[in-house]
Amino acid sequence: MGGGEPSTAPPPTAETEGTAPKMAEVLDDLAMRFVVNCPAEEQESFERLLFQVEAAFWFYEDQYREIWPDSFPSLTLLTFAQQMFKSCPMLKPFEKRTKEIFDAFMTYKQQIPTCGAMLLNASCTKLLLVKGWKAQCWGFPKGKIDKGEEKAECAAREVLEEVGYDITAQIDPSAYLESKWREQTIRLYIVAGVPDNFAFATRTKKEISEISWHKLKELPGTKDEQQAKEHGKFWMVAPFVGRLKRYLSNLEKQKKKLKGQRLAEQQQKQQAAAPSQEPPSSAAAAATAAGGGGALAMLAAVPLMLQGAISLSASMRGFSPRALDEAIELAPLWLLCSLVALTV
Repeated sequence: MGGGEPSTAPPPTAETEGTAPKMAEVLDDLAMRFVVNCPAEEQESFERLLFQVEAAFWFYEDQYREIWPDSFPSLTLLTFAQQMFKSCPMLKPFEKRTKEIFDAFMTYKQQIPTCGAMLLNASCTKLLLVKGWKAQCWGFPKGKIDKGEEKAECAAREVLEEVGYDITAQIDPSAYLESKWREQTIRLYIVAGVPDNFAFATRTKKEISEISWHKLKELPGTKDEQQAKEHGKFWMVAPFVGRLKRYLSNLEKQKKKLKGQRLAEQQQKQQAAAPSQEPPSSAAAAATAAGGGGALAMLAAVPLMLQGAISLSASMRGFSPRALDEAIELAPLWLLCSLVALTV
């Protein structure tokens, strides 16, 4: 988080600077880089000016102390600000109010929204956490929003800076959990599908000390779990973990419900597209029944008709009584053949 850009003068190196400069020279250099030459809008309030002092502090830590660690003392942001107010001509008139101005700045900082992301692997079983510089507790990759910056943009920028992973193409502006801690609003976007084997690496200096996956089911999510001694290092993430687990559970239920609805719609479409097979109408059934009854009546009359025909033919042609009896005995066989022909 910062205001104006520092001076474009090259940072000091052991090769270019040689022996360590005096502390007064370092403070003069930092004042010129970050305070005196900062944009006019950054000089409109002490809050904006203190952001420049904070940027100078990190430059002091990342450059001067890293090059000459034995030549410059380790300072807190407050003690560094007090030295800057004492040495910088622009700030010197307010030297006696340094502590008051600093406290107001810290209160102001706590009101600035913080944005980041909860990074999950593809199966949503692991959560990525980071550990701050010299910190003992785990947290999420996040940071304060810059002036005029969208929250989703801030989250993507901070995640990229802290863990080296770009979530720009994966972030859903509507998928987030938000909480308020004291006066500060914290918004964390839920980003799933991060590769387990991605080579995470911070792009910051002295800000992130460790980046690691953690099993979601093993992280504390209830008040009792948060108070457990072994979970003390997760107190910063615990308020979000329980809500994240419920969010993922509800999301899974919605997916199953949607899948069931789609399956039902697909079955309805298939049934509508299939040809209809209606039972025969009553008129057709009656006609079939009538036809069947007529055929049976005809079959019943065949023996008599056949016997009469044979007798008449025999009398006319002079058949012997024995031949006539044989013909009549064959009548059932003819009847069976007639029945088969009708049924076929």
